[in-house]
Amino acid sequence: MSEELKNVTATNVTATVKWFKPEKGFGFVRLADGSGEAFLHASVLAAASLPNPVEGTTVVCDLAQGAKGPQVVAIHSATPPETPPAPRARNQRPPRATASAAQPMGQPPGMGAQPDDGEGFARPPKPPRERRERQAEPAGPATMAYGTVRWYNLDSQSGLIEPWEDGATVYFDRATLRQSGLDIVADGEDVRYLAVGSEDAPVAQRVELI
Repeated sequence: MSEELKNVTATNVTATVKWFKPEKGFGFVRLADGSGEAFLHASVLAAASLPNPVEGTTVVCDLAQGAKGPQVVAIHSATPPETPPAPRARNQRPPRATASAAQPMGQPPGMGAQPDDGEGFARPPKPPRERRERQAEPAGPATMAYGTVRWYNLDSQSGLIEPWEDGATVYFDRATLRQSGLDIVADGEDVRYLAVGSEDAPVAQRVELI
């Protein structure tokens, strides 16, 4: 019996596949009781003679405490979702209205057709609204995620991480590596990282090799 099976911490736990990447051979499941996530390796699927699961698959499994947190050590059943997950569509901006379609002839730009007040006189145009500067949004809470080092430049002492889930690339630098106890990372290495900031420009606070 393997060490993982000897150290089982919970049995017959219901969970849902968050994601699974066949090319990497592992993924994660969300525990139904809301207590967190657990690591899922392809060898556990092979032992149960199960195919690679899709997102949303419900599994009944046993858990053990691994070196990096809870992990699935046995699967008793797997139920695919009734509706397969649809590909995520990117938000598209609506087309802008052309000036010729909205601007009557003979009027200066910014003034459309003025409504009649009922006595044959056009109402005066409304004064232009004051344009306010958009305040910078505060950085969001730090989130732990997984990815692959796209590149690390020794001259600039900075690099980028490609997340395994959808999202923008994550920036990190030499100071981040030192705080994480690392001297250097190589291109193509898989890492676990803690990122903060906006979704468009996340920055890693900690990087760990996996």
